[in-house]
Amino acid sequence: MTQRASQTTTPSVEERALVFKAIGDPTRVRIIELLRSQSDEISGTEIAEHVGVSLALLCHHSSVLIEAGLVNKRKEGQTSYWTLNRDALASALGSLAVTSPADHS
Repeated sequence: MTQRASQTTTPSVEERALVFKAIGDPTRVRIIELLRSQSDEISGTEIAEHVGVSLALLCHHSSVLIEAGLVNKRKEGQTSYWTLNRDALASALGSLAVTSPADHS
């Protein structure tokens, strides 16, 4: 998802589709739930251990989550640290719950 999705505007249909694709996998849902429970960033190693996947598989999942704009990831040496982009998640999911008169035309 682009930077725009984390702002106050409604994400485009394409951006929302990326989010829904990302949360359509049980492992990625577990990753999102873990990140949601954290008040600070968490290392990729900790995430992999918690959700029960290899670091290689976590790398694949991170690509999907980052492309959807749901995860922020930074590297420090060999270690990656993750945080959940709560605004992007709320924006994409919230956009489905909000209806406008134009939606019923």
